[in-house]
Amino acid sequence: MDTGREGLRAEGIVKRYAGVPALSGVDITVRPGEVVGLVGHNGAGKSTLLRALSGAVRPDEGTVSVDGERVPPGGPAAALRAGISTVYQELSLLPNLTITQNVFLGRERRRRAGTLDRDGMRRTARDLAGRFGLTVDVDRPLGHYPVATRQLLEIAVAIQRDTRYLLLDEPTTSLEGGQVDRLLDLLKSLAADTGVGVLLIDHKLDELYTVADSVVALVDGRVRIAGPVAEVDRAAVVEAIAGEEAATHMTARARPAVPAVPADAEPSLRVRDLRTPSLAGVTLDAYPGRVLGVYGLIGSGRTEFLRGLVGLDRIDGGRVELYGEPYRPRSPAHARRAGVVYLTEERKIDGIVPELDCATNVVLPVLSTFTRFGVLDRRAMADRAARLMDQLRVRGNRAAPVVGLSGGNQQKVLLARTLAQEPRLLLLDEPTKGVDIGVKDEIHRLLRRLAADEGMTVIVVSSEEEEILDVADDVVTFAHGRCDGVTRPASELSPAALRHTAWTDSTKGTNV
Repeated sequence: MDTGREGLRAEGIVKRYAGVPALSGVDITVRPGEVVGLVGHNGAGKSTLLRALSGAVRPDEGTVSVDGERVPPGGPAAALRAGISTVYQELSLLPNLTITQNVFLGRERRRRAGTLDRDGMRRTARDLAGRFGLTVDVDRPLGHYPVATRQLLEIAVAIQRDTRYLLLDEPTTSLEGGQVDRLLDLLKSLAADTGVGVLLIDHKLDELYTVADSVVALVDGRVRIAGPVAEVDRAAVVEAIAGEEAATHMTARARPAVPAVPADAEPSLRVRDLRTPSLAGVTLDAYPGRVLGVYGLIGSGRTEFLRGLVGLDRIDGGRVELYGEPYRPRSPAHARRAGVVYLTEERKIDGIVPELDCATNVVLPVLSTFTRFGVLDRRAMADRAARLMDQLRVRGNRAAPVVGLSGGNQQKVLLARTLAQEPRLLLLDEPTKGVDIGVKDEIHRLLRRLAADEGMTVIVVSSEEEEILDVADDVVTFAHGRCDGVTRPASELSPAALRHTAWTDSTKGTNV
C-alpha cells in the first residue's frame, strides 16, 4: 500500500547491558501496509529491539523515526503519541477491570455534560470484540476470561489507539486452531486495508510465512537475513536461528516409529474417571520410558488434569494409582515426595522468581537438601545447579537475576528445576512456549532421552500439533473435561488428523 509515508525506521540501534551488546547496529524498516516477520534465537535481541522501538528502553546509539519524524526520548508515551503500539508476551491489561474499562482506560468518552458515555463505550467494546470473533460480556472483569481471550483483547485495544505501527511479541503463543487463523487473517487485512505496518515476532515459521511480506532474522544482535518472504528460503532462516547442525537435524529428521506398549506392561500412572472442579471424567494410562502427549483445545481440561495430579486442584472423585499404589496428592509438596513434578505453562506468573539468580531458582524446591543444622551449603547448591544448567546448556549471566535471561534460557532454568527434584513422573504444560525453534528441538530431545534412557514417565500438554507428534510416543485427546483413555501412536498421526480428532471430540458432550 502506497500511503506516501516513510514507515517506522530504526537505524544503527545499539544497546548494551553491563557492557555486553544486546543489539549491535540494527537497521530495520516497517513500511505502511506491510507485515514484517522478526525471528531469531532466544537471546538474539528481538525483544530488546521491540522495546527500543516502543520506547521502553533507550538505545545507546541509533535513532527511531516514524514517517520521517524522529521519535524523541520520552518512553512508551512518546512512542504511543507517534502512533506505535506494542503488545508484549506479558499481558498488560488489568484483570480486575471490565473489558470496556480496559478498552477505554485513560481514553474514556464523555458526553457534553461531562458524564461518561457508558453505553457508547460498551457498544464500541462489543464491536471490537466481535471483530476478533470473541463472544464476551464487556461488563465482566477481564480476569474471568482465559489467557487466549485476554491476548486477543490486548491486540484489539492496541489497534484502537490510533495505531500506525503495531509491534507484536509472540501473539499466537496462547492461541490455537481457529484463533490463530483468525488473528493472522486480521493482521493481513489490517495491513492491507488500513495501512497499519506490523512487526511480528513469531518462532513458528509456518505462521510467519503465512502472514508476513518480509522477514528479518537477528543473530547475536545483528541482522543476518532480511528480504521478502518469497525470496528468503526457510532452511536459511532455520540455519540462521538454530545453527547448521540443528537445522540439518530438524529438517532431515524422520522420527522412527516407537514400538507399541507391550501387552503385559504395567502403567506407572493409572487414572480412572478422575473428577475435579474442572474435570468431568478422565481415564488414561501412562507408562515408564514413554512420552504421553495430551492434546485438546483451550478449555478441554488438559491443564486442569496436570494441576489435579500435582495437588493444585482438588480431586473430587475417581481413582489414581502411581506405580501400583493409590495416589491422591494434597499439595505440590506431597506430589513431589511421591516423585511427581510439574512445569507450569506460565513461567512469568508462577514459574521463575525473577529477582533471584539462576542457581537459586533451580534448587528452590529442594533447598532443604543443602541445609545442615540450619546452615545452607551454598557451594553444594551451586555445584548441583551448575551441573543441571550445563546439561541443558543454559546461556547468559547465570549469576545475575534470572529475569535478565532470554525466554528460552529462563525455560531451561525451569526444566533444570524439575530435574533437580528427581521426578519419576514429569508433567509439562506447554514446555516450549515462547522459545525459538532451536531451543524447542533441544527440549524435545531432552524429554525423549529422559523417557527412553532413564525410564522416566513424561506427560506433555501442548496446543501445537507438530510438537505433540514430534515429542510424544502416544497421544490422548481431551474435550469438555473428559478423556476416554483411547491412545493413538504419534507415528500414525498427522497434524491434520490430530486437529480433526480434537475438534470431533469437542463437538460431543457439549452439555458437560
